[in-house]
Amino acid sequence: MKISKKSWTAVSAFATSCVFMFNGNSAVASTNQKDSIVIATSSSTNQKDFKVYDASSNFTIPAEIPASKIGLPTSGATISSAIIVKSDEKGNLNGEYCKVLGAIHPVDKNAPDINFQVNLPVKWNSKILQYGGGGFDGALVTADNGYYGQMVSDPTPLAQGYVTFGSDSGHVNSSYWDSKWALNDEALNNFASDQLKKTKDTALEIVHAFYKSKPSQVYFVGGSNGGREALKVVQRFPTEYNGVICYFPVLNWVPKAITDSRNGDAVKANNGAGWISPEQYKLVNQTILGMDDGLDGVKDGIISNIYGAEKNKDEVLKALKNIVSDAQIKTLETFASPMKFNYPLANGLNTMPGYPVFKGAPLADMYLNQFGTAPTTRDGVMTESGDAVIKNMIVRDDNFNPENFDTDKWRDKIVQASELLDATNPDISAFKNNGGKLILIHGAGDQIVTFQGTIDYYNQLANKFGKDSLGEFVKFYMVPGNGHYNSETWNMGSDTLGALDQWVVNNKSPENLIVTDQSEKTKGRTRPLLEYPAYPEYKGSGDVNSAGSFISATP
Repeated sequence: MKISKKSWTAVSAFATSCVFMFNGNSAVASTNQKDSIVIATSSSTNQKDFKVYDASSNFTIPAEIPASKIGLPTSGATISSAIIVKSDEKGNLNGEYCKVLGAIHPVDKNAPDINFQVNLPVKWNSKILQYGGGGFDGALVTADNGYYGQMVSDPTPLAQGYVTFGSDSGHVNSSYWDSKWALNDEALNNFASDQLKKTKDTALEIVHAFYKSKPSQVYFVGGSNGGREALKVVQRFPTEYNGVICYFPVLNWVPKAITDSRNGDAVKANNGAGWISPEQYKLVNQTILGMDDGLDGVKDGIISNIYGAEKNKDEVLKALKNIVSDAQIKTLETFASPMKFNYPLANGLNTMPGYPVFKGAPLADMYLNQFGTAPTTRDGVMTESGDAVIKNMIVRDDNFNPENFDTDKWRDKIVQASELLDATNPDISAFKNNGGKLILIHGAGDQIVTFQGTIDYYNQLANKFGKDSLGEFVKFYMVPGNGHYNSETWNMGSDTLGALDQWVVNNKSPENLIVTDQSEKTKGRTRPLLEYPAYPEYKGSGDVNSAGSFISATP
């Protein structure tokens, strides 16, 4: 039921923002400085929408979105609040916008809601941008800040006029690697990818009601698990997104978890003989860096030539034997080794690549530690993650001990989980045919997601489409030294959203991109952002901190 004008209530405002919350049968408002706000209310219990007036405009926010408007099964969605955030509000760098909070309700009443936030700029550029999550999700992605990898000095997408939105993927975590929620089928399906479409469809309804028009472009950006989600929208909902930015994706979710658990076994074996302390690993990493740093023509604290580093592996191992024990060497080699399955997983894959231990990707630094806090604690960051996936996403038993996991015994469950959660399908023909564009980025210093998995996926794409044809809609960049969100060597910044938008709207292919280091100690260094397999090589002269001093080299 659309609320009639007679049922609106005018409120004079004297607070910093204007909040409209449906509480039972009435709208509750806190007030807004300077403006007179009109809130739609109704005595009926079947509230449908309400209107927001500021000094110059009026907008409609739907209070309910029926299940028929959402492309996958739900029980519909409801809006819990809408806040007009003024451009001069303290701490707001996004311009004036309407912040909408709500929930998408499950079919299974035992499953959690999908909580979401949609940010609607008053000055809209007609485009929308969905943000992915990270880890196991479970925390609301507010999407009112910058995306990973953008220059911190650049305006946020919301400030640029994009509608931005995100969700908690359909559960709330009690701890970072909490996975008990995955025991509910609908919650697990939502996490796998269903929530991406449900949230996007809901946001589109809100956008259409608010602006009275549809977006010209729909974009997605995400890294890590959000990178997996980015590939999921390309593979599963290919005609619904015009452009996607994907950073360091955990695309091989299930085999990675099993491999990470295997690595935890290796650390704990023989009463933790192979455990490597942070102090010891610092020496390991310094040794690798010292031997491989100059392979790109300059010693700058970054291993750019990962191909030369691979060839240098035997020499590196000889040097490391003077630093750590044989048991610890075995741990390093286990982390670096691929894990092979005796049967195909989703999309025919049967191998999970190892970590690029000897190519400059540290397994432990000031941000992340794969070895854990003590020899037998089994609390390395990825071991904990892998164990949680095995328990509740594969075996589906929170009491299961991952140390007893047998890949052959649990074959059917592994394949089932892989088909649900992995994002490894190379057939993205529908995305290509719809004009979609994909920017794929991985850092060569990623501590917890092996860049080899992304390289393998890109090579599969190249085999399917041909390198030249693939370049018309997919660009893949490796960033030397860049870690997983944070790194001691390089933290990238680049206008990838601007590059994507130009590519989609004007068919201007990304060219001559520059990536800037945003690390505190080395802030401002630049390098050319080169398409794989190229890497930056020093010309032999010029400022080593300037992209102009580097050329494109290939193995």
